[in-house]
Amino acid sequence: MSDPAYSLKLVEPSPHQVFQRDERDEAVIPVKLEWAGVPPASSELRAEARIVGANAVGPWNPLDSAAGSAFSGVLKHVPVGEYAIEVRIVSAMADSDLASIHAAPVFVGDLWIMAGQSNMDGVGKLGEIPPPETGISCFYLGDRWDVASDPLCWLLESVDPVNREVPDAELARAIAEQRQFRQHGAGLGIPFAKEVRQHVQVPIGLVVCSHSGTSMAHWDYRLAGKGGHSFYGALLRRVDKLGGKVKGCLWYQGESDTGAETAPRYYDAMVSWVAALRRDLNAPRLPFIYAQLSVFYVLEPDARWPDPALWNRVQDDQLALEKAIPHSAMVPTIDAGLADIIHLDTESLRQVGRRMAWQALRIAYGMQVAKRGPRPAGYHWNEERTELTIALSGVNGRLQEIGRACGFRAEAEERSIPFSAELTEDRQRIRLRFAQSVPAACRLSHGAGFNPVVNVKDELGIPLVVFGPIAI
Repeated sequence: MSDPAYSLKLVEPSPHQVFQRDERDEAVIPVKLEWAGVPPASSELRAEARIVGANAVGPWNPLDSAAGSAFSGVLKHVPVGEYAIEVRIVSAMADSDLASIHAAPVFVGDLWIMAGQSNMDGVGKLGEIPPPETGISCFYLGDRWDVASDPLCWLLESVDPVNREVPDAELARAIAEQRQFRQHGAGLGIPFAKEVRQHVQVPIGLVVCSHSGTSMAHWDYRLAGKGGHSFYGALLRRVDKLGGKVKGCLWYQGESDTGAETAPRYYDAMVSWVAALRRDLNAPRLPFIYAQLSVFYVLEPDARWPDPALWNRVQDDQLALEKAIPHSAMVPTIDAGLADIIHLDTESLRQVGRRMAWQALRIAYGMQVAKRGPRPAGYHWNEERTELTIALSGVNGRLQEIGRACGFRAEAEERSIPFSAELTEDRQRIRLRFAQSVPAACRLSHGAGFNPVVNVKDELGIPLVVFGPIAI
């Protein structure tokens, strides 16, 4: 029985915390205990900690006394799973418990970074979100662990100043209002975690690091030294606080880099950013799963909107990044429905989360649950250049049966060339038929513009990626 004279506080671990497992499927769990009250002389008491699992109870491990009223230590070789961490203060003189405390549930599993801008934040409507699931946790921006429940991204509550967009004097009121009235915030993180966990059977922790409206300039890795006053520095700080190791990174960003100056630099910026992240986390093969830009609902040209050609350039560069960045995979989103002119709706975010999970399972876990999805793999003209066959890679099964294949554009000398498009008989390729011989300067696109009509998908529902224009 605990002595009421002692008030214990278990600083770490926290309930619902997930610790990243190592290559042996084990983790080290730090334990830090503080107490209030007047204890006996330090030589007369000791602190101990142990793990309690569903099938076993670990031995008591001594904690070291620290300056002031605190003990700290580690529990080593903790296997993957769910535990309670028990800590007790024991009288050395009487060999009896003076006080005890515990944290539960605590997990050993995998951590995934969630970074990028608003479509990673999640802006889907909150009316139809699934209930929380024990074993899928979130490290929220307030540096607190809890069961993962949408919304995951609460920028105003962030520990890092770079995320807070309200003056300090107004912060408490703004947080209270947001907590009471928020109606949007469903995202892709929880669907991702559920899909991964279903196949891998390990707990998943989501480490939120995204911020709406951010460009690659905002994410500049060279600002790491600013710590929580930069987005990249805040990401590193949060990962370091969790032990410095993660399983991989999810990324949804690019809308803010579709301007005349930024779009041409996007490809190089992304290659450098992923290399910096892997270097700073000492993980040269860190899995990197990212989304290709989706649609943009605009009805007419406006100075506020980017040039659609630059939007498509970023999309095409994102496709090219798959070859430039090892251990990466791009997830197409061109078939998404939107909640507003630019943000994916709740069901589309669920779909993208599952697609990211399929690629994470392939890259990070070596499980062939799904291929990448349809990508252009080659082009073959007939002798007269009146028929073009597009070979595809990454198709799951076959392409879904459709009538006319939509979303393609052929151009030469700044004019569109008419054609008809269909699937080949084996539903593995696409055939374009032209009424006349096509000049050698022809360029082909798929998904051009802000809001194209596309309908080519494989049997898992993964759409053909946006690509081009490319010379054919």
